[in-house]
Amino acid sequence: MLCSPAAQFASQNQTWHVLLDIFPHGVQREGESGALQRSKPMRAQYRMVLTGGLLLLPTLSFRSLGAQTQAARYEVVGIVIDEGKAPIPSAELALMRRGEPSRIVRSGTDGRFSFTNVRPGPIALTVRRLGYKATSVDVDMSPAGVAAPVEVELEEVASDIDMVFVEGSKGHLKEFYEHKATNNFGKFFERKDIERLARSYASEVLRTVPGARLEASERTGNRVLLRGCKPMVWVDGMRAVGAELDELARPSDLAGIEVYPSWAGLPIQYQDRDNRMCGVIVLWTRSQ
Repeated sequence: MLCSPAAQFASQNQTWHVLLDIFPHGVQREGESGALQRSKPMRAQYRMVLTGGLLLLPTLSFRSLGAQTQAARYEVVGIVIDEGKAPIPSAELALMRRGEPSRIVRSGTDGRFSFTNVRPGPIALTVRRLGYKATSVDVDMSPAGVAAPVEVELEEVASDIDMVFVEGSKGHLKEFYEHKATNNFGKFFERKDIERLARSYASEVLRTVPGARLEASERTGNRVLLRGCKPMVWVDGMRAVGAELDELARPSDLAGIEVYPSWAGLPIQYQDRDNRMCGVIVLWTRSQ
């Protein structure tokens, strides 16, 4: 008959008490009858049970300690919100620590996120979402496994013009393909090009563009320079004032990229007199 570990333990304790009760009676009978040999097996049994009990207790203690270690979970939790304190869903959060690969999660529909099993020490969280400026937050996980909840507020990318509405069989990408077919001055990258060239950051596709230079950004990804100055960036027909390409989109977000190193061949709707010498980058997302 099979018994649970608790039942087996109770049974062992019961056996211990029975042997202890028998032992003194054996001594009495030993004195009365003189049968000295009868007590020897009893003494041996007593020592075996006692030894087994002493061995059993440390074993249970180690098992209990192991279970406590597995149950202790070091967790970083928080929420991503906009400037109006509304939750931002589907934001990408990267947990980074020197010498370790980054871990990626996305915020839920309520803007909340969590990283489990985080080792003690300083870590950095980088947060990105299409249409918002990327930001980084420093978090410290204490040796006790405690970290304060993190609230990340993302700033929406400013847009000072109305969105360009495009109709056609290819939806909002019709303009991209029209430019690609008729414009000899721009550099055009389709989805397959982005997948091949941009392994970590969207800006990496510009390594093939003459006059383009990438510099590590203090915030996230790279800073892009065209002919030595910062280009204007547009996303689906909206101008992203002051934003960097990698702050606006990940490679997986994009269906097409147009790059104009100068005003030569630049479509009129993207011309800006205040940015005449610095070129333009136009991003087209996979879904609008």
